[in-house]
Amino acid sequence: MDYEELRPLVLQALKLKQVTYITAVIDQTETIAREKGFYKDVRPYMHSPGGIKHYMPKEDREKVRQIIWDLILQRVLTPGVNELTPDLPHIRVTDYGKECLKSMEMLPHDPDGYLEYLRKEIPQIDDTIMTYVTESLQTFLTANLLASTVMLGGASEKAVLLLIEAYINAISNVNGKRQFELSIQRFGILRKFKEFRKRLDSIRKSIPRSISDDLDIQLDGIFNLIRNCRNDVGHPTGRKIDRRLAFSNLQLFIPYCKRIYGLIEYFNQTSI
Repeated sequence: MDYEELRPLVLQALKLKQVTYITAVIDQTETIAREKGFYKDVRPYMHSPGGIKHYMPKEDREKVRQIIWDLILQRVLTPGVNELTPDLPHIRVTDYGKECLKSMEMLPHDPDGYLEYLRKEIPQIDDTIMTYVTESLQTFLTANLLASTVMLGGASEKAVLLLIEAYINAISNVNGKRQFELSIQRFGILRKFKEFRKRLDSIRKSIPRSISDDLDIQLDGIFNLIRNCRNDVGHPTGRKIDRRLAFSNLQLFIPYCKRIYGLIEYFNQTSI
Protein backbone atom coordinates (compact mmCIF):
# COMPACT_ATOMS: atom_id res chain seq x y z
CA MET A 1 0.00 0.00 0.00
CA ASP A 2 1.06 3.59 -0.56
CA TYR A 3 2.06 5.83 2.32
CA GLU A 4 -0.99 8.01 1.58
CA GLU A 5 -3.33 4.98 1.75
CA LEU A 6 -1.87 3.83 5.06
CA ARG A 7 -1.95 7.20 6.84
CA PRO A 8 -5.77 7.37 7.45
CA LEU A 9 -5.71 3.74 8.61
CA VAL A 10 -3.00 4.60 11.15
CA LEU A 11 -5.14 7.48 12.41
CA GLN A 12 -8.09 5.11 12.81
CA ALA A 13 -5.88 2.69 14.71
CA LEU A 14 -4.72 5.47 17.04
CA LYS A 15 -8.32 6.44 17.72
CA LEU A 16 -8.82 2.92 19.07
CA LYS A 17 -5.50 2.69 20.93
CA GLN A 18 -4.40 6.00 22.44
CA VAL A 19 -1.80 4.57 24.85
CA THR A 20 0.09 1.72 23.32
CA TYR A 21 3.22 0.28 21.69
CA ILE A 22 4.41 1.05 18.18
CA THR A 23 3.99 -2.62 17.29
CA ALA A 24 0.40 -2.61 18.55
CA VAL A 25 -0.44 0.35 16.30
CA ILE A 26 1.10 -1.41 13.31
CA ASP A 27 -0.87 -4.59 14.11
CA GLN A 28 -4.09 -2.61 14.54
CA THR A 29 -3.47 -0.85 11.23
CA GLU A 30 -3.08 -4.24 9.58
CA THR A 31 -6.38 -5.40 11.07
CA ILE A 32 -8.19 -2.31 9.77
CA ALA A 33 -6.57 -2.71 6.34
CA ARG A 34 -7.71 -6.33 6.11
CA GLU A 35 -11.24 -5.36 7.16
CA LYS A 36 -11.23 -2.95 4.22
CA GLY A 37 -10.20 -5.70 1.81
CA PHE A 38 -6.44 -5.20 1.57
CA TYR A 39 -3.88 -8.04 1.69
CA LYS A 40 -6.42 -10.65 0.56
CA ASP A 41 -3.97 -12.57 -1.60
CA VAL A 42 -0.96 -12.21 0.70
CA ARG A 43 0.51 -15.40 2.16
CA PRO A 44 0.73 -15.02 5.96
CA TYR A 45 4.14 -15.13 7.59
CA MET A 46 5.59 -15.22 11.11
CA HIS A 47 6.90 -11.78 11.99
CA SER A 48 7.68 -12.32 15.67
CA PRO A 49 8.53 -15.24 17.98
CA GLY A 50 5.04 -15.01 19.51
CA GLY A 51 3.61 -17.23 16.80
CA ILE A 52 1.31 -14.53 15.37
CA LYS A 53 0.71 -14.62 11.64
CA HIS A 54 0.87 -11.35 9.73
CA TYR A 55 -0.40 -10.35 6.31
CA MET A 56 0.92 -6.80 6.06
CA PRO A 57 4.24 -6.92 4.14
CA LYS A 58 7.30 -5.83 6.06
CA GLU A 59 7.77 -2.80 3.80
CA ASP A 60 4.26 -1.62 4.71
CA ARG A 61 4.93 -2.17 8.41
CA GLU A 62 7.96 0.08 8.00
CA LYS A 63 5.81 2.73 6.30
CA VAL A 64 3.45 2.67 9.28
CA ARG A 65 6.41 3.15 11.61
CA GLN A 66 7.48 6.17 9.54
CA ILE A 67 3.92 7.57 9.70
CA ILE A 68 4.00 7.20 13.49
CA TRP A 69 7.25 9.15 13.62
CA ASP A 70 5.77 11.88 11.41
CA LEU A 71 2.84 12.14 13.82
CA ILE A 72 5.29 12.49 16.70
CA LEU A 73 6.94 15.41 14.88
CA GLN A 74 3.48 16.92 14.29
CA ARG A 75 2.74 16.59 18.04
CA VAL A 76 -0.19 14.26 17.53
CA LEU A 77 1.80 11.58 19.38
CA THR A 78 4.44 11.69 22.08
CA PRO A 79 6.98 8.99 22.98
CA GLY A 80 6.35 7.11 26.21
CA VAL A 81 3.35 6.92 28.53
CA ASN A 82 4.32 9.23 31.38
CA GLU A 83 7.38 10.48 33.28
CA LEU A 84 8.06 6.98 34.64
CA THR A 85 7.84 5.38 31.17
CA PRO A 86 8.98 8.23 28.92
CA ASP A 87 10.52 6.41 25.99
CA LEU A 88 9.77 4.43 22.86
CA PRO A 89 8.46 1.88 21.94
CA HIS A 90 5.61 3.24 24.11
CA ILE A 91 3.63 6.05 22.48
CA ARG A 92 0.66 8.09 23.60
CA VAL A 93 -1.79 10.38 21.82
CA THR A 94 -1.30 13.96 23.05
CA ASP A 95 -4.15 16.20 24.18
CA TYR A 96 -3.78 18.03 20.87
CA GLY A 97 -3.85 14.65 19.09
CA LYS A 98 -7.09 13.71 20.85
CA GLU A 99 -8.68 16.90 19.53
CA CYS A 100 -7.47 16.04 16.04
CA LEU A 101 -8.79 12.48 16.11
CA LYS A 102 -12.31 13.65 16.94
CA SER A 103 -12.77 14.89 13.35
CA MET A 104 -11.55 12.03 11.19
CA GLU A 105 -13.50 13.06 8.05
CA MET A 106 -11.74 16.43 7.67
CA LEU A 107 -8.53 15.71 9.53
CA PRO A 108 -5.76 18.04 8.28
CA HIS A 109 -3.18 15.47 9.41
CA ASP A 110 -4.57 13.26 6.62
CA PRO A 111 -4.21 15.73 3.73
CA ASP A 112 -5.23 13.28 1.02
CA GLY A 113 -8.38 12.36 2.93
CA TYR A 114 -9.08 16.04 3.58
CA LEU A 115 -8.78 16.95 -0.11
CA GLU A 116 -10.88 13.96 -1.12
CA TYR A 117 -13.58 15.03 1.34
CA LEU A 118 -13.41 18.63 0.09
CA ARG A 119 -13.79 17.49 -3.52
CA LYS A 120 -16.66 15.19 -2.53
CA GLU A 121 -18.50 18.00 -0.75
CA ILE A 122 -17.86 20.51 -3.56
CA PRO A 123 -17.34 18.61 -6.86
CA GLN A 124 -17.23 21.87 -8.86
CA ILE A 125 -14.61 23.53 -6.65
CA ASP A 126 -12.21 25.88 -8.43
CA ASP A 127 -8.73 24.53 -9.19
CA THR A 128 -7.04 27.61 -7.75
CA ILE A 129 -8.78 27.05 -4.41
CA MET A 130 -7.62 23.44 -4.42
CA THR A 131 -4.05 24.52 -5.17
CA TYR A 132 -3.95 26.92 -2.23
CA VAL A 133 -5.64 24.47 0.15
CA THR A 134 -3.16 21.77 -0.86
CA GLU A 135 -0.25 24.10 -0.10
CA SER A 136 -1.86 25.03 3.21
CA LEU A 137 -2.16 21.37 4.23
CA GLN A 138 1.39 20.53 3.16
CA THR A 139 2.91 23.41 5.10
CA PHE A 140 0.70 22.64 8.11
CA LEU A 141 2.15 19.12 8.27
CA THR A 142 5.68 20.48 8.34
CA ALA A 143 4.75 22.97 11.11
CA ASN A 144 5.20 25.98 8.81
CA LEU A 145 2.07 27.49 10.32
CA LEU A 146 2.59 31.03 8.99
CA ALA A 147 2.79 29.76 5.42
CA SER A 148 -0.19 27.44 5.99
CA THR A 149 -2.28 30.35 7.27
CA VAL A 150 -1.38 32.60 4.34
CA MET A 151 -2.23 29.88 1.80
CA LEU A 152 -5.60 29.19 3.42
CA GLY A 153 -6.29 32.93 3.33
CA GLY A 154 -5.60 32.87 -0.41
CA ALA A 155 -8.05 30.00 -0.89
CA SER A 156 -10.71 31.87 1.09
CA GLU A 157 -10.21 35.07 -0.89
CA LYS A 158 -10.54 33.23 -4.20
CA ALA A 159 -13.78 31.60 -3.03
CA VAL A 160 -15.26 34.96 -2.00
CA LEU A 161 -14.23 36.59 -5.30
CA LEU A 162 -16.00 33.77 -7.18
CA LEU A 163 -19.10 34.34 -5.05
CA ILE A 164 -19.13 38.06 -5.80
CA GLU A 165 -18.62 37.32 -9.50
CA ALA A 166 -21.58 34.93 -9.47
CA TYR A 167 -23.72 37.58 -7.76
CA ILE A 168 -22.77 40.21 -10.35
CA ASN A 169 -23.57 37.83 -13.21
CA ALA A 170 -27.00 37.18 -11.66
CA ILE A 171 -27.99 40.88 -11.70
CA SER A 172 -30.59 41.20 -14.46
CA ASN A 173 -30.45 44.99 -14.77
CA VAL A 174 -27.53 45.79 -17.07
CA ASN A 175 -26.94 49.27 -15.66
CA GLY A 176 -27.24 48.04 -12.09
CA LYS A 177 -24.78 45.27 -12.79
CA ARG A 178 -22.26 47.64 -14.34
CA GLN A 179 -22.69 50.18 -11.56
CA PHE A 180 -22.03 47.67 -8.79
CA GLU A 181 -19.11 46.13 -10.66
CA LEU A 182 -17.45 49.54 -11.12
CA SER A 183 -18.18 50.61 -7.53
CA ILE A 184 -16.13 47.75 -6.04
CA GLN A 185 -13.47 47.48 -8.73
CA ARG A 186 -10.73 49.26 -6.78
CA PHE A 187 -11.62 47.86 -3.37
CA GLY A 188 -9.65 45.27 -1.46
CA ILE A 189 -11.25 41.96 -0.51
CA LEU A 190 -12.67 43.18 2.81
CA ARG A 191 -14.47 46.18 1.31
CA LYS A 192 -15.73 44.08 -1.60
CA PHE A 193 -17.09 41.52 0.83
CA LYS A 194 -18.84 44.19 2.93
CA GLU A 195 -20.48 45.77 -0.11
CA PHE A 196 -21.61 42.36 -1.33
CA ARG A 197 -23.05 41.51 2.10
CA LYS A 198 -25.16 44.66 2.05
CA ARG A 199 -26.65 43.56 -1.27
CA LEU A 200 -27.06 39.99 -0.04
CA ASP A 201 -29.04 41.09 3.03
CA SER A 202 -31.48 42.96 0.80
CA ILE A 203 -32.44 39.74 -1.05
CA ARG A 204 -31.89 37.29 1.79
CA LYS A 205 -35.58 36.42 2.21
CA SER A 206 -35.72 35.08 -1.34
CA ILE A 207 -32.79 32.71 -0.82
CA PRO A 208 -33.44 29.14 0.44
CA ARG A 209 -32.94 28.88 4.20
CA SER A 210 -30.50 25.99 3.76
CA ILE A 211 -27.93 28.47 2.45
CA SER A 212 -29.15 31.74 3.99
CA ASP A 213 -29.42 30.73 7.67
CA ASP A 214 -26.64 31.67 10.08
CA LEU A 215 -24.67 33.64 7.48
CA ASP A 216 -23.28 35.86 10.23
CA ILE A 217 -21.44 32.80 11.57
CA GLN A 218 -21.08 30.44 8.61
CA LEU A 219 -19.97 33.12 6.14
CA ASP A 220 -18.98 36.38 7.84
CA GLY A 221 -17.45 34.85 10.96
CA ILE A 222 -15.21 32.34 9.21
CA PHE A 223 -14.27 34.77 6.43
CA ASN A 224 -13.09 37.29 9.03
CA LEU A 225 -11.32 34.68 11.14
CA ILE A 226 -9.29 33.35 8.20
CA ARG A 227 -8.65 36.85 6.82
CA ASN A 228 -7.53 38.24 10.17
CA CYS A 229 -5.18 35.31 10.77
CA ARG A 230 -3.70 35.75 7.30
CA ASN A 231 -3.22 39.47 7.85
CA ASP A 232 -1.62 38.89 11.24
CA VAL A 233 1.09 36.65 9.79
CA GLY A 234 1.21 37.85 6.17
CA HIS A 235 3.10 40.97 7.21
CA PRO A 236 6.42 41.08 9.12
CA THR A 237 4.76 41.75 12.48
CA GLY A 238 6.46 38.94 14.39
CA ARG A 239 3.10 37.42 15.28
CA LYS A 240 2.70 33.66 15.38
CA ILE A 241 -0.17 31.24 14.84
CA ASP A 242 -0.95 28.57 17.39
CA ARG A 243 -1.08 25.02 15.98
CA ARG A 244 -4.60 24.54 17.34
CA LEU A 245 -5.81 27.69 15.59
CA ALA A 246 -4.24 26.65 12.28
CA PHE A 247 -5.87 23.22 12.69
CA SER A 248 -9.27 24.76 13.50
CA ASN A 249 -9.11 27.08 10.49
CA LEU A 250 -8.52 24.14 8.17
CA GLN A 251 -11.43 22.30 9.75
CA LEU A 252 -13.75 25.27 9.36
CA PHE A 253 -12.77 25.90 5.75
CA ILE A 254 -14.75 22.99 4.28
CA PRO A 255 -18.23 23.91 5.61
CA TYR A 256 -17.45 27.58 4.96
CA CYS A 257 -16.46 26.90 1.35
CA LYS A 258 -19.47 24.62 0.91
CA ARG A 259 -21.77 27.45 2.03
CA ILE A 260 -20.09 29.81 -0.45
CA TYR A 261 -20.62 27.33 -3.28
CA GLY A 262 -24.26 26.91 -2.25
CA LEU A 263 -24.70 30.65 -2.76
CA ILE A 264 -22.76 30.53 -6.04
CA GLU A 265 -25.04 27.79 -7.33
CA TYR A 266 -28.09 29.83 -6.33
CA PHE A 267 -26.86 32.90 -8.21
CA ASN A 268 -25.91 30.78 -11.23
CA GLN A 269 -29.53 29.61 -11.45
CA THR A 270 -31.40 32.77 -10.36
CA SER A 271 -31.70 36.25 -11.81
CA ILE A 272 -31.94 39.06 -9.26
